[in-house]
Amino acid sequence: MKNTFGKLLVGASMAIGFGAAAANPAQAVSFSYNNPNQIKTYTGGSNGVFIPNNTAAATNALTDGDVTSNVELWYSDENPTANVGFTATQGAYSATVTSVTASDWNSFGSQWLGDLLSTYTPFQSVWNSFSANTKSLVTGYFPLLGMGDPNIGNFAFGQNGGVELKLIGHLDVKSKLSTTISTKATESWNGVKSQLSSIPTIPTLPSVPSVPALSTLSTQFSALSTLLSTLSTQASVPTVSQITDLSSKIVALPGQIAQLTAIKNSLPASTLKNQLTTAINNLNTLNSTLQAQTTQLTSFKDVLTLQTTLNGYQGPLQASEIAKVVTGGQTHYAYSFNPTASGITASDDGVSYNAIYTWNTPGYEAAAVPEPSAIFGVLGVAGILAAKRKLKKVSG
Repeated sequence: MKNTFGKLLVGASMAIGFGAAAANPAQAVSFSYNNPNQIKTYTGGSNGVFIPNNTAAATNALTDGDVTSNVELWYSDENPTANVGFTATQGAYSATVTSVTASDWNSFGSQWLGDLLSTYTPFQSVWNSFSANTKSLVTGYFPLLGMGDPNIGNFAFGQNGGVELKLIGHLDVKSKLSTTISTKATESWNGVKSQLSSIPTIPTLPSVPSVPALSTLSTQFSALSTLLSTLSTQASVPTVSQITDLSSKIVALPGQIAQLTAIKNSLPASTLKNQLTTAINNLNTLNSTLQAQTTQLTSFKDVLTLQTTLNGYQGPLQASEIAKVVTGGQTHYAYSFNPTASGITASDDGVSYNAIYTWNTPGYEAAAVPEPSAIFGVLGVAGILAAKRKLKKVSG
């Protein structure tokens, strides 16, 4: 009878313990979405499906423990014009996670660039050699890199309200960055070329055996004329050496004009002197036009140098997409340069989603998860105490 009573007591204690746990579950995270029409959910794995505009599917992907299932914020294109995303709430904790706009890049772009260069040091010296104008130009490319529409694989609150995100992306973004730089280099060159094609014709100097310096200057002006003609008509983007050659010829032009002026001034009034006066006037007009292009040419050459360095870089370039996170009254930008392989690729292109990047707020500590044995122990003790109270009431 005693043994039977013991079994009944244990059974009752377990049942009561589980009942108490069910009545007091851990607080779940709730999600609200500020623009559901710009979110798209991937259900995970290499055979997953895409579900647009579905908040229930999005919430499941953010909390299902499968990192490869994810939610893309602002999926219509890669250049968000608004902060689209969700607000997560758990008890007193709240965090808003959104896409990143060009305005956001103005706020954190220098921080991101500094972290990128410290991670990939071969590009640091290239960046340091750039003019201020080039740095401003390249920084303006950042919003066009297609990194502001993040895919969030998991969201979690830690202890004290810290936040952790799993960002799903690519293990190597070098080709993506190279394509962007190449596109911008072509756009920049087309602007330069259109201006070069309208440059005044370089005059041909008369040949005077008694003034040998004229022959040397004539050869120099002819070389400049040939290079300008080549660059203004060639279909492809020029090489760094071509732009370096043009820049050096432009730098030398004022000195050559001064030399020609000195020759003209040394001559008596004559047809030759009149010819040189006309040539100098034309060269001064040409020089004014070309000198105005030097800043643009320098920036263009810098971009070409960056492209060459990028294409020659051995190894992957690893960088996550970027999310804006507002929590605890502070704004953070979530990104990482340190991925792990996800083991899958997206079902639509067989390339995307092969990397997982982890980001968390400073000082983040994961929420404690009790061991199963501890859970059962707590449940058992709670159940036994509750059963004893019930038995006392019965016996009383």
